[in-house]
Amino acid sequence: MKKIVVFILILLIGCPLVYAAKVREPAASGTFYPEDDKVLKRQIDKFLDKAKEKKIQGKLVALIVPHAGYIYSGGVAAYGYKLLKGKTYDTVIIIGPSHYTYFKGISIYNGDYYKTPLGKVAIDKEITDYLLSNAKNCLFYEPAHKREHSVEVEVPFLQRMLSDFKMVSVVVGDVSYQDAVAFSDVLCRAIKKQNKKILIIASTDLSHYHNYHTAINLDNETINTILSLEPVKLMRRYRNKEVELCGLMPVVITEVTSNNLGARAPAVLLKYANSGDVTFSTERVVGYASIAILKDEGGDVLMLTDADKKRLIEIARESIRLYLEKKRQPTFDIKEGNLLEEKGAFVTIKIDNNLRGCIGRIIADGPLYQTISEMAIQAAFNDPRFPPLTKEEFKDIEIEISILSKLKRIHNIDEIEVGRHGILIKKGFYQGLLLPQVATEYNWDRNTFLEHTCYKAGLSKYAWKDDNTEIYVFSAEVFSESKLR
Repeated sequence: MKKIVVFILILLIGCPLVYAAKVREPAASGTFYPEDDKVLKRQIDKFLDKAKEKKIQGKLVALIVPHAGYIYSGGVAAYGYKLLKGKTYDTVIIIGPSHYTYFKGISIYNGDYYKTPLGKVAIDKEITDYLLSNAKNCLFYEPAHKREHSVEVEVPFLQRMLSDFKMVSVVVGDVSYQDAVAFSDVLCRAIKKQNKKILIIASTDLSHYHNYHTAINLDNETINTILSLEPVKLMRRYRNKEVELCGLMPVVITEVTSNNLGARAPAVLLKYANSGDVTFSTERVVGYASIAILKDEGGDVLMLTDADKKRLIEIARESIRLYLEKKRQPTFDIKEGNLLEEKGAFVTIKIDNNLRGCIGRIIADGPLYQTISEMAIQAAFNDPRFPPLTKEEFKDIEIEISILSKLKRIHNIDEIEVGRHGILIKKGFYQGLLLPQVATEYNWDRNTFLEHTCYKAGLSKYAWKDDNTEIYVFSAEVFSESKLR
């Protein structure tokens, strides 16, 4: 007996322990999509073949896609996933709502693999561990992932479009807007820290169980609000029941994160339909959309977090306040981060939504926070179109900041995208600039935008047509106090 015990001990000591990888098994196969891998491949490929290829300008930051059964929403989802053709990503972060389990916070799956009938996808442990260690409202709550389909149904499409990638599974429970912003800030840090090529996916359906025409009208409101990339507005309209979507917070987190990563508004609608377009039953339908969130190519967009933006607004307001009281510019103790970058910027001041001053610097000659401080004072007290701001007016001002990209000279006005581009026109000693949001606010077309930029330069309305007139375009990251509250 002693010999047998000794022999067993030798075997145990001599054999290293085998680590059993933790795998999230498929829960939605056979219901939301086929469980047979060959049938599943054929179905996805058929959806992709039918989806018309959309030509987009810019770098893809995120997709918003539906998560219903493939027979209902797969055709719409395919429009989003078709954009991935020929692209590579190190990691895809999929953010979906919890349908089956109530919990507070945001659950990050911390296993090793995520499995579908098409195989296993490795979990990006570096990003997962970073989020779980640094985001206060993050946890791993296994019941949130066990049955959840909102993340799972996105994975087979990714497996058909991408050859080698890791993923992060994020299931969102009961969270506030402040929770979403806090998580987004940590997520942005994780993305920058890892220096990986990353795609974000928000999983959501739109309106539920209205009749066909009511659904179309309601979904149009929801889509247009999403396209604006204004998460505060989306939250407000949701609370007022003006829009409807089941993945509100995944979309909010995706929009906040995308904005912090340099996304430009508006996002692009790739496809909309509802279940009535498939089943031809129009009494109770569910809406679906595929939406692409993009940023400008070239990489010169500064990736400001919401915390950065709020700090710049504070700097602008404090600079105006101190100048009103003591006629001097304040000093700020900023030693690291995005606010030390050199970027052109404009500060706009409004009262009751009416312009009260706007001055900026096209090319920076110092750190961004310093530029904002100086331009805030200039806009408040030295805009020649207005008298200096008074103490009585100060309490009513709304501050808007525009951070400019590099100028790009163009030779064909077809390159100007109204709503995306600002314009600078130069001719001899004359030059004028209008910010991108001006054309949007006044609903100008391209030619009207050019004409008003010529007026701003002190030129005739058609001076942009002259051969010796130089036309430049730029984009801007625009934010204001009201949109950050």
